[in-house]
Amino acid sequence: MSISPANKMQWLIRRELWEHKGMLVWTPALIGIVMTVLGALMTIGTIAKTKMRTALIVNGEEVSWSTVFNTRTFGPRRTEIIDAVANNYIYAAAPLFLALGFLVFFYCLSALHDDRRDRSVLFWKSLPISDAQTVLSKAAIALLVAPLIVAAAASVTSLLLVLILSGVLAANGIHVFAELLATPGLYLGPLRVFGLLPVYCLWALPTVGWLLMVSSWAKSKVFLWAVGVPLLLLILAVWAGKLTQTESGIDWIQMNVIGRALLGTLPGSWYLFEPGLLPHMHALAEGGSHMTRVDVFSNSWSSLALPAVWLGAAAGAALIYAAIRLRRWREEG
Repeated sequence: MSISPANKMQWLIRRELWEHKGMLVWTPALIGIVMTVLGALMTIGTIAKTKMRTALIVNGEEVSWSTVFNTRTFGPRRTEIIDAVANNYIYAAAPLFLALGFLVFFYCLSALHDDRRDRSVLFWKSLPISDAQTVLSKAAIALLVAPLIVAAAASVTSLLLVLILSGVLAANGIHVFAELLATPGLYLGPLRVFGLLPVYCLWALPTVGWLLMVSSWAKSKVFLWAVGVPLLLLILAVWAGKLTQTESGIDWIQMNVIGRALLGTLPGSWYLFEPGLLPHMHALAEGGSHMTRVDVFSNSWSSLALPAVWLGAAAGAALIYAAIRLRRWREEG
């Protein structure tokens, strides 16, 4: 009975998750738990330190924050604050998104090298699975599965932090939970995160391709090869620029070659590679309230109109193809 390519790919992805469960599953979960606990302690401590129950004193009488927050004149500001929290609370999970960049980076570095180092590659190559399927399954883990896991952990962590904040405020007489639940941004936040996965996949493809190729080729010191070669290229470019007194292209090499090879796994790296996107985002923010109109979602999707993302994706696909060929050549050799 033959197994379809789709079933083989599904089985290979499950194998990767089983072998790297600590890195891909438990690490985001533990970071989310630590963030939730620290966020709860910081929220309680901050409110206790600022004497939440006393906002100001009028004619010798204490006026609580709940009284100020619930006054009619404060209503528009109250609505604005609640909208800002609902639309931007997902950014509280920034440490998880940063961790994603490191998880994908080091996973790709070890993905093909570890199979050769412990000789388990001989077992896997004895199965009816091609080198292309093996390498593509590891690329799928880096570009799709790991970001999905981190996005889920970030969404849950952010929602828990919002619930904790609402609970602490309610304990001090400020009830915002019902209004938060009625705000569309509360539900759109996680959807926007998952909606950015195709953007992340395309921008991360050059880095993933480069790391998989090095992992497939290098016999040892994979990290030094992966980082050292781009840095050596940068040094040679600077040296050549000094000799020819044409240093104008060094910044381009630094961002579009070195940066795309090493930093693409960081979420939001497109703002680093294309600084022109930042003024556009500031313009979106200035179109309304600075607290509610920072539309990273549409701004990030607009980056796909740039040629750089597609050229980088083509280079990344070529590097993944090279990783497939090198894996086959290494074992045949």
